[in-house]
Amino acid sequence: MSTAMAQTPPQQAAPPQGTPQGGAQPVNGLLMLLELQRQAWRQATAPELRYHIVNQTRRLIAYRQAAFLTVGERGRATLGAVSNIAVLEPNAPFAQWLEEAVRAVATGHDANSVHVVDPATLPASVRSVWGEWGPAQVLWCPLRKPQSPQEAPREAPGGAAPAAAAEKAAPPLAGLWLGRDEPWTDGEILLLSHLAEGYGHAWWALSGKRTKRHGLRRTLLPLLALLAVAGALAIPVPMSTLAPAEIQTSNPVIVAAPLDGVIERFHVQPNQPVAAGQPLFSFESTVLRSRFEVARKGLTQAEAELLTASQAAFADPQTKARIAQLRAQVELRRAEMALARDLLERVTVKAERAGIAVFTDINDWLGKPVSVGERVLTLADPQAPEIDIMVPVGDALVLEPGSPVELFLNVDPLHPLRARLTHASYEAGLSAAGVLSYRVKAALDAGEAPPRIGLRGTAKILGDRVPLALYLFRRPLALLRQSLGI
Repeated sequence: MSTAMAQTPPQQAAPPQGTPQGGAQPVNGLLMLLELQRQAWRQATAPELRYHIVNQTRRLIAYRQAAFLTVGERGRATLGAVSNIAVLEPNAPFAQWLEEAVRAVATGHDANSVHVVDPATLPASVRSVWGEWGPAQVLWCPLRKPQSPQEAPREAPGGAAPAAAAEKAAPPLAGLWLGRDEPWTDGEILLLSHLAEGYGHAWWALSGKRTKRHGLRRTLLPLLALLAVAGALAIPVPMSTLAPAEIQTSNPVIVAAPLDGVIERFHVQPNQPVAAGQPLFSFESTVLRSRFEVARKGLTQAEAELLTASQAAFADPQTKARIAQLRAQVELRRAEMALARDLLERVTVKAERAGIAVFTDINDWLGKPVSVGERVLTLADPQAPEIDIMVPVGDALVLEPGSPVELFLNVDPLHPLRARLTHASYEAGLSAAGVLSYRVKAALDAGEAPPRIGLRGTAKILGDRVPLALYLFRRPLALLRQSLGI
């Protein structure tokens, strides 16, 4: 609403030429009444009709201010149009005051009849600023829903007019608020009564039926939506959980360090196919070769001492007593040399069987000291893959062998692999991500192409069928149970 609307109501326009200030000539007024009704019925939209009502009615009756308001449930009024105002501001003080005043009028005894508004019947908050916002003389013209013959009020016994029935009628759909400084005459009120009926018929044709239809829709739609949601939540769906997974071999061969030392070189690359007996990696052998040479020379020296003592034993009884000791020394040196030879033979680690050498990177191991039994790589059989799944404890289902599993690989998420659960650990352990999880194994179904070892993805484990509500709210319910201890 413009500033002019917020401060001062619109000024009176000059009356049409040939029309007296107080009203219209009888014949001209009747013709103008019919013309205004005909134009109102021709309006195609509700905004056009509102504009016509507040601005064109001045052609029949002179006034200073006209406002069109719709009346909703419990008589709540909403300003729709004001004469000489193009853009409304619903939060302007004048608009709020007018809506409060019309609400009091629309819920009063004479809400459904054209009458002059008495400020004394309005709330105190409206009366206190009447002189600022309201003209001296205000006429209320309700635009009611047209009644069918069956809905029309009947006369009371004895021929009395059905005034009480009219007073008890429902509030009008809308109303026209007309204000000016001169008093309203009976002839003007009669003309405006007939015009208000025509306006009411036009307004009902544009918005009344739609309002009724929308009211029924507002009542039924929430109920239907609630029933639809309740029905959807009762649909049985398979319980499922998602967990990170990796393709591994079902019977891997762990290749560990056979001795303490430093890895000198690798003979294979990561993920390279190898044959049985093929060298995999070698240790630094300088120390082991030196140890073998020392042990061999020590054995030679011990054998020479034993031979010398054996020859001298025939003449010297004391030398004969040392022969047993020297023989033990030879056996010790021979065992040391055998150990050094065995370690030297282990310098180069070979594959026990054919497979794929699975490890990260050569540079992660070159020059790195390793201990006996430390895992270096794995020999995997590419024709016997299995799915290794780490199911977090908070997402675990009843993991039964044979449960369906779908694996969505990161490299091909649109084509899941089908599998069956084969094993689930009873105790949970920490995963690589540091999450307490159960380790689950699954075997691919027959007919599935074996994927490459080491591929990762997301596994979906399917359980028993449960209502959709339990599927959606399983975690919140579990959290609530843990929080409340129930």
